[in-house]
Amino acid sequence: MSNSPYFSVITPSWNQGRYLSSCIDSIKNQKDSDYEHIIVDNCSTDETGAILADYAKEHQVKVIIEVDRGQSEAVNKGLRLAQGEIICWLNSDDAYLPETFELLRETFSDPSVDVVFGDVRQISYDGRFPERLVAGWENRNDLVRWWNRKVKLHQPAIFFRRSVMEKVGFLREDLHYAMDYEYWWRISEHYPFHYLGKELAIQHRQPESKTIKAWHRVLEEREQIFSSFYGLLDTKESVLRKERSQALAEQYLLLAYAAVRNDRSAAWFYLKEAFLQSPRVVLRPSSLGLVRGVFTKKEINHKGMKERRGQKREEINHKRTQKDTKEENL
Repeated sequence: MSNSPYFSVITPSWNQGRYLSSCIDSIKNQKDSDYEHIIVDNCSTDETGAILADYAKEHQVKVIIEVDRGQSEAVNKGLRLAQGEIICWLNSDDAYLPETFELLRETFSDPSVDVVFGDVRQISYDGRFPERLVAGWENRNDLVRWWNRKVKLHQPAIFFRRSVMEKVGFLREDLHYAMDYEYWWRISEHYPFHYLGKELAIQHRQPESKTIKAWHRVLEEREQIFSSFYGLLDTKESVLRKERSQALAEQYLLLAYAAVRNDRSAAWFYLKEAFLQSPRVVLRPSSLGLVRGVFTKKEINHKGMKERRGQKREEINHKRTQKDTKEENL
C-alpha cells in the first residue's frame, strides 16, 4: 500500500461535458497532489468523450467508459477500484477548492477522525451571487426526520477513510436520488462525523442536474429510505404525519414558485403536490402570496427589476450630482 495514493476521488459522469474540465482541473490543481481520480462515464453523447480522451493520458486519471444503470452503480465501480486511504466522490458538475486536500490531510492526521464533512460554495444558474452553504448535523435521528431539513450534509464535501467503506459497503444501486443520505445513515451507525468549518467544494445548481429537474424524486426516496425508522423517534405517529405533510407542502410551494418562470407545467405539478400534502398550508393567509406568485411571478419580477434598476440609476445620478457640486465649490 506504500505506493497507493492518499486520496481517491470517484467521479460519475454522463453528458456533463460543459462542467467536466473544471471538475477534473480542480483536482489536478490541488496543493496536495497525492491522489488518483477515477472517472466512470456512462457512454456520454456530448463532448465528454473528447475531454476524457485528453485527460486519460495523465497517469493519475483513470477513465472507465461503459454503460451503467445509474449514478449509484457508477460510483460503486469507482469505489471498488479505489486504492487511496481517503475516499470521496465528486460529481462531474462540481469541483474542489485548491486547499481542500491540504486541509483534509491535516484533519485526518488525527487517527480518531474517520469521516469529515464541511461547507460548500453554491453557484446557481439563475445569476445569484455564490453562496456559502454551512453544513450542520448534531443528532443522527434528524436524518430520519428528513423533512425538517436540520441535517445539512453536502455530498461533495464529505470524505471518509477506506476502513469506513470496508465496514459499511457500497451505495444502494436501487436508489438514484437520495443514495448519499442512505449511505450517511449507515456510516453514522458506526462512526461519528467530524465537522471541518471550511468551504471544501463548489456545488453547481444547474438546470440539467437531476436533483434540480426532479427534486420531488429526492423527497420520495428519502421517504422510502427512512419510513421504516420512524419508530426510533419519540413522537406519536399522528404528530409525525402532520409535521411531515406540512413541511412537504411548504417545500412543494417553494418549488412551484421557483419553477414558474421557466416551466409553468412543473409549477402546476408542485402546486398540486403541495395541496395534496396539506390543503391547509396552501390556503393559509401566509401562503396565499406565494400561491399568487405562481401565476404572477413573471410580471412581478419584470416590473420589480425595472423599478429597482430605475431607483439604482437615480441613486447613482444623485451621487454624481453631489460630487460635481462639491468639485465646483472647491
